[in-house]
Amino acid sequence: MNSSRGFSTTLESARKSGVSPLVSPPQPIISDEFYKIFFICILPCIQFFNVAGIITNIINIVVFVKLGRAESTNISFQALAICDLVLSVLSLWTFTSLSLRLYPVSLPFEPYTVTILTGSGLWNFVVRWGALLTAYISLERCLCILKPLEVKRILTPKVTTVAVMVMLVLTVGPAVYLYIKYKFVWEAVPPLNKTILVVIRIKTPEVLLLGAVVNAFAGLMQPIAAFVTVVVCTVYLGIYLGRASAWRRATTSAAAHTVNVPGKGTQDETSTSQKEQRVIRMVISIAVVFIVCVTPSTVHIFTMGIFPQFSFDSQYANIFNTMFILSCLGSSVNASVNIFIYHRMGSRYKTVFRQIFSIVDKDSTSK
Repeated sequence: MNSSRGFSTTLESARKSGVSPLVSPPQPIISDEFYKIFFICILPCIQFFNVAGIITNIINIVVFVKLGRAESTNISFQALAICDLVLSVLSLWTFTSLSLRLYPVSLPFEPYTVTILTGSGLWNFVVRWGALLTAYISLERCLCILKPLEVKRILTPKVTTVAVMVMLVLTVGPAVYLYIKYKFVWEAVPPLNKTILVVIRIKTPEVLLLGAVVNAFAGLMQPIAAFVTVVVCTVYLGIYLGRASAWRRATTSAAAHTVNVPGKGTQDETSTSQKEQRVIRMVISIAVVFIVCVTPSTVHIFTMGIFPQFSFDSQYANIFNTMFILSCLGSSVNASVNIFIYHRMGSRYKTVFRQIFSIVDKDSTSK
């Protein structure tokens, strides 16, 4: 994203009372030409995944609604699908709006600044909800391995629903700060002989102090903590799955499935263990995709937290915006591929999915 260089506009009234308009940054480190070429090249890819994310997550939501709320994992996956759907819509609108600046069209609003309050700014908060949801799903699966009976008794569907809502409030709630930090105004543009809608930034001491608190909590602590949690839980689940697979191979070669080996369980218990391992594989797959796709966003957020001057209206504007685009691309990919993981590894998901689309399962019809 680039600042509103295409408009030589001022707002004298905005310079009073601690209010300043969004202005063009100094000479950028990455040239405007390079950034424009990069934006044009990456735009079709991002929009493709945004549209795919909208379609696939609508399907995911329908499937998980039909699966019901009897299991807490279904509730978590349904919330994740809703989050990914919202992210895809926000990203689609943001980049559609920004792409309008590439054409000499007369708009009643300035695309870049307006999307701060209607697209990209909200995206930054919703993406943290998705990160916490992924961390919760990974942590829940780890706890099911360590304390299976206690976790199933404590983490009921009702508790999971409350946890999802709490995470939503903690991550998306601070987005209210956007509407304190920025506000819509109508600004006269003499060269165009018209008035357009723009967004200006409020720079009073109170707003700056509130911004520091919000950035520390929602902008730095939450995403970093979620990312680290997902990484640690994924490593643990991978180690556990490797050990379980080795044990299963050893058990299979040592005795028949119907033999009750002390400490190893019966055939029914082995079947249950295999079902649990399928869920673990699905969670690991989702977590690995999340880690790969969200790494650019995590680096971006961490850089903003360490260097406050790293922003869209500074001399680092084009670097900031380039990293933001890569973050959106990763998020769009992450939001659109989960349906393939669910269908490949979730037997109940696959059954409901095929019922919805009237797909005949060849394996079931041949039995």
